Amino acid sequence: MSETVQDSAVGRPVFSPLVALAMVSVGALSLLFYLVFAAYAPDLSGDYDSRGNALSRSAVGFAALSTFLRDQDIPVLMSRGLGEEEMAKASLIILTPGVENSGKETLEVTSREPKLIILPKWLALSDPLHPGWVQNGGLLPPAAIAMRLLDSLSKSSRLAAAQGSAPERLHNGFDGSELATGAIQSWQTISGSDWTGYITDAQNRSVVARLTGTRVYVLSDPDLMNTHGLKDVATARAAAAIVQSLRMGQGPVIFDLTLSGYRRSPNLLRLVFEPPLLGATLCALFAALLMGIHAATRFGAPLASGRVLALGKQALADNSAALIAMTRREHRIAPRYAAAIRRRVARIVGAPADARDEDLNAALEEMRRRNEAAQPLADLMAEASRAADESDAVRVARKLHRWRREMIHER
Repeated sequence: MSETVQDSAVGRPVFSPLVALAMVSVGALSLLFYLVFAAYAPDLSGDYDSRGNALSRSAVGFAALSTFLRDQDIPVLMSRGLGEEEMAKASLIILTPGVENSGKETLEVTSREPKLIILPKWLALSDPLHPGWVQNGGLLPPAAIAMRLLDSLSKSSRLAAAQGSAPERLHNGFDGSELATGAIQSWQTISGSDWTGYITDAQNRSVVARLTGTRVYVLSDPDLMNTHGLKDVATARAAAAIVQSLRMGQGPVIFDLTLSGYRRSPNLLRLVFEPPLLGATLCALFAALLMGIHAATRFGAPLASGRVLALGKQALADNSAALIAMTRREHRIAPRYAAAIRRRVARIVGAPADARDEDLNAALEEMRRRNEAAQPLADLMAEASRAADESDAVRVARKLHRWRREMIHER
């Protein structure tokens, strides 16, 4: 019974063709998806960013500001490393550095103006239970923010944080209008001899100031424009009015993302999925598909592999011939081949096996005279000894073969 079961299992494939096809297809698609996601990961990784940038939907992020500006028919672009020519088309460039950035690094993003630098204020900790959310870790020290981000702009820069939470009424120095905000906690303001206030509060403290001699503006309190602040309609309207006042022209408002690490660098993996290399990628995938179909639908069973080292006389003869051909000494065996043919013919016609070469030649010559068509053996032996290359050896071998057939009357 066991032998019957064992015999029936012999030759049965491990997987059915459908299972094998499904495994290969799933593996190929998984690899393709992995490559695509790896190429575009920087563009897709901002949904759960909890830092203060224009992709972050957290309380300290500015994704709400970009959306609100679009709703106000203000064009918005996200910069992952735009060149100076693209930056020159902007009506306003908004930079959102964090405490991990420096003032020099912030200024090196672009030399184009006008630009608005929104300072950080809160120590935001990522919420482990809600990706993309943050927990309030308290206020950042104003002196530390000024030293980190403003000293490279002006050594006289000072930041101050008020106590409590209250709405603010702001004076817009650009057009003389008044702006109302919602309740803002720990109101943060900027001062210094090199700063000119354009948006000030009721106590004439600057919240948006311009660096003298430039069109570089600094927003000291991010709660005027971050998601936490824009939950209040009054604050959202004030933020839009401030941005509109700072714009020059009708170009787009560009939010920089490179300070948060979203710099788009040349990526070969991304290039193969974009024109003009996309066509070559599709051709390569199609060729791989055809190769897979060809391999899956082969005709007949696979050939059994032979021995690495063959056995028998035939293998010995083949190896010897290959060795002789490798050394290019084929013509050296022509005389011995002629002697072997002579002995073979002598044995067939009944000549004495122990006869000397001279007697054997004489006996075969006597038999040759009876057949005028046969070439003299002495001439063939001499021609074999004069063979100088492979072609001479082949030519004399053919003559010897013909001589043998004529001598024994073989057709």
